[in-house]
Amino acid sequence: MPAQTSMLHVRVDDHLKAQATDALSGVGLTLSDAVRILLTRVAAEGGLPAGLTADPEAYDAWFRAKVQEALADSRCSVTLELAHFDT
Repeated sequence: MPAQTSMLHVRVDDHLKAQATDALSGVGLTLSDAVRILLTRVAAEGGLPAGLTADPEAYDAWFRAKVQEALADSRCSVTLELAHFDT
């Protein structure tokens, strides 16, 4: 069963919309695709994706939090033997 969706209305400058639509069509995306991608990343990361934040301190805080999260992850995805295999 398909997920229930909601309509999102956003006011943007006509020129900005046209430029963004052209740029996105060049990579095979629609404006709606780009908005869905952005909202998915915001939901997953709990804020704007790191590449969109202009504040270096905010990016640093995000990066440090991700490193700490990775260090705290107790799941071992690769055994020591597999990590040191002979070629």
